Formats: sequence, C-alpha cells, structure tokens
Amino acid sequence: MTICIDMGATEIKVAPIKRSENRLIVGELNKFPTNASLGKEGIVDALYRAISSLNGEDATGIAIASAGDIDVNTSTITYATENLPGMIGFDFALFCKEKFNLPAKAINDAHAALLGEMVYGAGAEYQDKRVVMLTLGSGVGGGYYAGGEIVSNEENDYGRFGHICLEKDGRLCTCGKRGCVEMYLSGRSIHRDAQALSIDGGDIFEKYGRGEPKNVEFVNVLRENLKKSLDLIMQVSPFDVCIIGGGVADWMEEHFYSITDSLGYKIIRASLGNSAGFYGAYAHYNRG
Repeated sequence: MTICIDMGATEIKVAPIKRSENRLIVGELNKFPTNASLGKEGIVDALYRAISSLNGEDATGIAIASAGDIDVNTSTITYATENLPGMIGFDFALFCKEKFNLPAKAINDAHAALLGEMVYGAGAEYQDKRVVMLTLGSGVGGGYYAGGEIVSNEENDYGRFGHICLEKDGRLCTCGKRGCVEMYLSGRSIHRDAQALSIDGGDIFEKYGRGEPKNVEFVNVLRENLKKSLDLIMQVSPFDVCIIGGGVADWMEEHFYSITDSLGYKIIRASLGNSAGFYGAYAHYNRG
C-alpha cells in the first residue's frame, strides 16, 4: 500500500492506494486542516498527523503532491507563496524517512493532477498530444505534458500558469506580483468578485444556467479572463488539448461546456476529481 498525500493551502488529503491486478484501488479519503495560519510548525504537524493516520504495517512508501515548486529529484519545496508560509526548503523525503522510516517522492500538486489525468483519467487518450492543465482551486495550478512526460523548465516558467500576468498593474498576488491569473480565476477570487457585486457565490453557475442577467454578465467576464489566460499559456506552452479541473470546474457542474466551448480551444473536463493528485503522486512515485 502506498500512502498518498495531496497537500494544499487549505487542507491535506490522504488516502491509501493499492494495486489489484491491472487496476488501482483508492481507499477511504481523510482530510486534515493544513493550518497554514500557524506557519511551518502547524503545517508540518498537520502533515505528520495525516501520514500517521495511515501508517500501517503494510505501507511501503509515501507519494506526495504538494502546492509550491517541487524539485522532483530531491522532493524539496524550492518555492512557495505565503499560502504555505515557511515551507521553502522543506525536504519531504527526509521528513518521511526520519518520522516514518518510509521512502517518499514529492511532486507539485498541479503537475500531479495532470500526470494523474494523463495516465488514469481524461487525458489518457491524448498521450501523444501536447496537453496543458489548469487546476482552478483555492489558487490556480498549472502543468504541461508533451513528449510523454511533464515538461517543467525555465522556458515555460515551470508550468506556473496561475502566475502569468493577466492584467498589467492588476491585483496584488500572494506571490508578490500583480495581475496574476490566480487573482481572477481561483475559487477565492471568484467568490470575492461575486460578493462585491452582491451575487451569491453558492449558486453563481446555477443562476447563470437559468439566464439570470447579473450572473450571465459575471460568467461572461470570467470566460473572457479564461480565454485571455489560455492565449497567454499558448505562447509559452503550445498545446493541442487543455484539461480543466479543480473545485471551480466542479462548481460549474453541467454548465462547464457551455462556458468553455466557445473559447477556441479543445477543452475537456478533468475526470478524476479530488483523486487526481493522489493518482498523479502515485504515478510519479512508481516511475523510474
């Protein structure tokens, strides 16, 4: 059994994955608050408790998908915004060895989601294509798949599509720059923008589907921002297919394709839901 961790700014999700013949079985999902407001100590404690909840005798390793930039060769966080305060330099492999005597490998959470979708989910039939993924959650993650592998380098800014500048001199982002995609397409930003217009965040897309004028106008602006974001991503990571996942995609529900079909790109919805990070972490752990 592999302990699989998906660590975000809000919560740490943990689930066991076992291989049975030619299929994977994802066990019961548990969630723990990340406690980012408590800084590094709070985050590391939450990570310890999450892993401890599954650290049984049959655990053979730990596969981790985490927010932040991850050096996949050392499983170390090389950069993180204040969403994970104090975590730059944190070594997952060393932590898991010292605390649990288990080997571990870590990968960026958005890259894990993309890898999971490419190996086990919506992208499986596009493995010979160039594929980007946007994960629209508390923040905005990104990933690029080409030539049969995740491509993350200086040329495409390591797939940090959430921090491409969408609006010059725009909103201040947690990364310190202004106008980042994340400030316009993340779940937090969408909720904030809706609240500013006295739109109930819970049913933005339901009322859009019913033709409520204020909601239709709001979603049209959201669609324009998504189109501009994809145009910018195309410049640094030319793609044939875009997979969109995360809480915002789930929030759109049956209106997903009515919102994305007119953007001029082949867009498909992620199929693994909250398990994408687990599948991707598992795939990364078992590669090479």
